[in-house]
Amino acid sequence: MVQFLAAIGRNLWPDLDQLTDPDRLALLRELLGVLFGLPFVLLAAGWLWMSTNWLLVQQQWPILLLLLFLSFIAGRITFFQISISRSGKYDYNGSSLEIVIVFSAMFIFGPTAVWIPFIGRLINFAVSQPKFPSRFHRINRARNLLFNLGAGILGLLLALLIYQRLGGQYPLSSLEPSQSWPAFAAVLLWLPWESFFFLSYLYLPKFLKLVPPSIAGAEGKISKRMFLFFLVANTPAFFGILAAVIFNPRSIIAYLFLIGGILLASLLARRLSQQAVMSQEYSREVTLLEQLGRAIIAAPADASTLPDLLEQYVPRMFGYHQMEIRLYDNRTLLKLPRHRTPIDQRFWDWAQDNPQSHYLGPGETVPWTGARARHLVYITPILSSEGADPLGIIYLAFDRLYFEDTIIDMQPALQVLAAQIATALQRAKVHLQNIKHQKTVQELAFAWQIQASFLPRNLPQIEGWGLSAALKPCKETSGDFYDVIPLPNGQYGLLIADVADKGMGAALYMALSRTLIRTFAFEHPTRPDLVLQAANQRILSDTQNEMFVTVFFAVLEPEQATLTYANAGHNPAYLFKAVEANEGKWPLELHNTGMPLGILPEAQWQTRSLTLAPGEVLVLYTDGVTDAQDHQGRFFGEERLVTVVQGKLTCSAAGIEQALESAVENFSAKNAPCDDVTLVILKRD
Repeated sequence: MVQFLAAIGRNLWPDLDQLTDPDRLALLRELLGVLFGLPFVLLAAGWLWMSTNWLLVQQQWPILLLLLFLSFIAGRITFFQISISRSGKYDYNGSSLEIVIVFSAMFIFGPTAVWIPFIGRLINFAVSQPKFPSRFHRINRARNLLFNLGAGILGLLLALLIYQRLGGQYPLSSLEPSQSWPAFAAVLLWLPWESFFFLSYLYLPKFLKLVPPSIAGAEGKISKRMFLFFLVANTPAFFGILAAVIFNPRSIIAYLFLIGGILLASLLARRLSQQAVMSQEYSREVTLLEQLGRAIIAAPADASTLPDLLEQYVPRMFGYHQMEIRLYDNRTLLKLPRHRTPIDQRFWDWAQDNPQSHYLGPGETVPWTGARARHLVYITPILSSEGADPLGIIYLAFDRLYFEDTIIDMQPALQVLAAQIATALQRAKVHLQNIKHQKTVQELAFAWQIQASFLPRNLPQIEGWGLSAALKPCKETSGDFYDVIPLPNGQYGLLIADVADKGMGAALYMALSRTLIRTFAFEHPTRPDLVLQAANQRILSDTQNEMFVTVFFAVLEPEQATLTYANAGHNPAYLFKAVEANEGKWPLELHNTGMPLGILPEAQWQTRSLTLAPGEVLVLYTDGVTDAQDHQGRFFGEERLVTVVQGKLTCSAAGIEQALESAVENFSAKNAPCDDVTLVILKRD
């Protein structure tokens, strides 16, 4: 069968074998549709001819001619739904309220009235001939005509046959159930006819392997949408029963009044379809352009992923016959569809000499070839964001045949797309310059981004507790870090650490340490010592340097108010009592329970536990607090830290943190050596 189709196709199109596989298969599918529909046309035409009451035609030709006119007008006022696939193909399903007039005429005059849609569809085919159709357009229109004349007319004749077999009479004169139920049954059985016919046709190309794998997966969705659309769109046929009942050949005012309402409803449905399609198209463009803009911002600055981003978003923006985005340095950023022959080089030469926006309608002269345009073509230059110098061109050709009146101006969307591409290219240019001239600055900025991304954006709200934290880097990067880790059973891990080095290496070492501690915290949610032990062994196995990191890690159980901690060589934390106690030494210092991480693989740590009473405050800090210096070289020290906190014990955790941070900042000299300042304050309410 495929060879037979190909043989016919070669006679119609001598260059069939030179076409790409998708284009060749598309033509063969339409040719198959013509051959599939032709027997149905012959069968429908023969059946209609034999069923026609020619005497009735002679007697009632003015009425039949009027019904033909009304049917033709209703058939021209179509409503529709349109969707676009990633391949740029429009899925168009259209219908009209012509079927109301057709069924009313059928229930009045019988099979003779089926000539009304038969002739009307021929006239509509003749008057709706598009300008400069491609060969695909021509074979597609021929296939649609045969389906309308074959399956469509055959379905109507079958509906009348059912009507007659159920005892239906012409003309239908009453809505009484005893007289009208055959009409309702006939319409009900006719409703899915066209949908099943089209579905059977769609299965045939799949069976013959005329559907490319790239679009085979979408056929199921298209079939489902088409079935549901035709099923719903044909339900107004039931109103043809009402129109037939109120028809009176001696006074057709009531009938014309009803049909006039139907025509107005058709016009309204068409307007709504047009507005819905244009609104849908505009909304889709805006949404995808916004998503593309965000993706470009989030993408690598060198624009290496720009072609991938364009291929991800652009195919869903516009229905297209062909689209290319090309730069004048001979880089092709996007080519849709991939199988289609690239645009003639003469276009790119012409476009480089004419860097303005252009629009070509079907039939207009193509400047770079002198031929007639067969598609709607938009040409949009990509201009640099600095001097408006041309960087490239967007070429977009549309393949719209049935719904030209729903076209909106694509130039604004294309100009936004061109601006986004130009911005990405400018960003890549600046990025390259920065790499060449400011490599060190970029490395430091990158290190800070790594650190900042690992710090908690928002601290958890723990009922009955106050929590505040801050990290103030001394320079572009920091070796300090802190974290608050939500653990199972409502527990929280409190972490503060300091890498014993500076610069990018310390920032990366910090990122590794933080990730490992957080990972093992979930494996040992109640054992800080095992968390530090596992992290230490992994750090030493994954790194080969002289760095180490001091860590204070504790697990808070909020309901029991218990704190279990391990101190890996870090500054001792302070636990402040709400009011001065008669026994013991306050504040309580939480000293080391083991050495820093990253020194010995066999190192171990001990854990200690304590209970926080209401009003007690835990202060975690790095040596950037106590080692801050003033103009005379004096250190801020632990004594000042204790004094500041004791003076603010009635404040919230955030208030204590801000007071301590301000005290360190006011104490420090601007030109004195500095260190990163990190604080974590926990207070039980």
